[in-house]
Formats: sequence, C-alpha cells, structure tokens
Amino acid sequence: MKSRTIFLVAFLLIAVTWSASAQNFSVDASVGLLYDFNSSQVLFAQQADDEWIPASLVKVMTMYVALDRIAADNVALDTEVVVSERAWRMGGSQMFLEVGDRVTLEDLLYGIAVVSGNDACVAIAEALAGTESLFIQWMNNKAKELGLNLHFVDVHGLSEDNRITARDFAILIENYLRDHPEALQYHSRLSFGYQPRSSSSPIVQSNRNGLLRTYEGADGLKTGFLSKAGNNLTATAKRDGRRLIAIVLGADSEAKREQEAAKLLDYGFRSFESIHMDELLSEQEVKVYKGRSKSVELTVDTSVSFLRGSREQLNTVVIIDELEAPIEAGEKVGTISVYLEDELLKEAPILAAQSVERGGWFTVLIDSIILFFKKLFSQA
Repeated sequence: MKSRTIFLVAFLLIAVTWSASAQNFSVDASVGLLYDFNSSQVLFAQQADDEWIPASLVKVMTMYVALDRIAADNVALDTEVVVSERAWRMGGSQMFLEVGDRVTLEDLLYGIAVVSGNDACVAIAEALAGTESLFIQWMNNKAKELGLNLHFVDVHGLSEDNRITARDFAILIENYLRDHPEALQYHSRLSFGYQPRSSSSPIVQSNRNGLLRTYEGADGLKTGFLSKAGNNLTATAKRDGRRLIAIVLGADSEAKREQEAAKLLDYGFRSFESIHMDELLSEQEVKVYKGRSKSVELTVDTSVSFLRGSREQLNTVVIIDELEAPIEAGEKVGTISVYLEDELLKEAPILAAQSVERGGWFTVLIDSIILFFKKLFSQA
C-alpha cells in the first residue's frame, strides 16, 4: 500500500448542526449521556467526562468480569458455590445468602443483576478468583485493557472511592453487551427469588430498574445509589434493531433518574436516524495490483447516526489506500469520515470484503512497472 486515493462526496450543508440541536436539551441530573450502541457514537453529553461515584453501577463490571471468567474457564452455570461468612455479612442490598448455602453461579448472576445483591457479588468473586481482592484486580485490568478511565476498589459499589465517567462507562457497557449479549437475560428479568436454608419459601425481589416495566424496548441495565453519589441509572432499550444506552448520574430521586433516562432514550429514538456506512461509499470496489483478481469489493462494518432528516446534508470523505496483493478479507484498506457541516460524526475503517491472492510472476512484474512509473510521475 503505497499511495492513497481520496473521494469527496459533498452536499449542501444545513445551518443547524448536531451540536446546536443539543443546546436546548438537558437532563435534570448532574451527569447525563446518550450513546448509540450500533454506531458507537455519543449522541448527547452533559458533564460526561466528570468523575463520579458509581455506587451499584460497579456491578456492571462485576458481571462483565464474571461472565468473562466463566466463559474462559468453561465453567458450567449450574456449578454450586458455598457461601462464605464474608459474603453473608455484606450490608446494603442483598440476595439474602446465608453462610454455608450452596448456590449456583447462575443464581448469583441473577442476584447481582436483578436484586443488586452485595452478598452475591462477594460470593461470585470468591468463587471465581479465590479472593475479592484478586477479582477487583481483574476488574481494573479490564478497564485498563479497554483504555477506560474507571477505577474500582470493591465488587459491589458500597465504597465512595470507586470512580467512573459517563463517557467511558458507556463504552464499557457497549463492550460488555458485545462480548456477552446473553447478559441481558439477567438484566431484563423483572424479579428474582432466592430461598435461603433458613426460609420456608423464596424471598422474591423486584428489579430496581423501573424502566423495564414502563419503557418500550427497555431490557437493562443497572441502578445505583449512595448518599454522596445520588441516584444513578444506566438504561438500555432496543427498537427496530437499534439499541441506545442512557446514563444518568446524581439524580435527586429514583423517579427522577428513570424520568431523565427515559427522556434521553426518547430524544435518541425521536431525533436521530442511522444508516449503514456501506451506503455512503462512493466506490464499491477498487483496483488491486499484483493480484489474481484486479479489484476488491469494499465494506464498512458499522453504521452512523445523524439528526433525523439531514441525510442529504452529510459530507463524506473516503480515503482508499493503493492496494497490492495479497489482501486478507477484513483487512483495513482505507478510512471513511462522515461530517455534518464541519462536525465529524463518525470515522471508520474501510475493509476488504474478500481476500485477494498474490498473482503470478508476470502479473507482479507488469504491475510493479506500472507502480514504479506512477510513483515517478507523482513525484515530478
């Protein structure tokens, strides 16, 4: 890949920009963020880079790491865990585990996601890592691996020393749901019951995320509260194949955090539309030198979201590398950038849709001569 070809597809730009459209929108909470899962774009941000105490939102990372370890170690979900005294002694919201109870990993996952059990968090951490401290290390390693500004000191969120930003937490949720789409079966459950040994019947508790009952398409994710943090909520909903993630931090009440999260989701579904970025490519295939095939088809494996009704005003810049075989399917061969006025909405890699093998010696020789003279004349 020696040089690049640039295609510019420009349309008349409208005066109302993405940023301007958001100036009249806000949430009644300290922090708010709306994230498009499909396109990996932030659609709205209010103090989204401020550090905040997550409270029980920590449990999203606890679930993520637990599901990672269960998958990596090929552990069966019906594996039973013996509850320790430390897990039993946890305060705050509980699954109501008792010392010596034998509980499956699957029930612990429900106990974390549905009823926000602090005891379940410690029990699953001890079961998978041996100690809570090692599990916390895994959590921070995961954040570092993803390049996120997140810091955890416990597995349940009771400490005021845990720290997140809304922007990075949205990226965490995106990765979590992409790596473990099965996680939503836990987060979307409306209630969960667990029967400790001393009880004659299950203790049934409702999911603390009220949007699961009131908002169309809602299927997760997690609530949190500490006096110093206020009422926190991460919510996700899917409509017509499009998933949005809303984050509200520091709301005054449970009702307010749900109201503001619903407002964010409404804003996203109402005000934005999206298309697959394949549709914005000005060229669907490009020339390949030194290959058995003379060209390769292009693809973009993502979508872009933009203000509803502004598709014809998008400005697209496509940069394609000058390609030489061999090329692997899925290999990056260029970049596509989409703008609304002068604001970059999304940049994504352009990929080769199929592999191209190296051509025979004669093809390689002829194309090498062509490329030599192209380079020579381009430098003249």
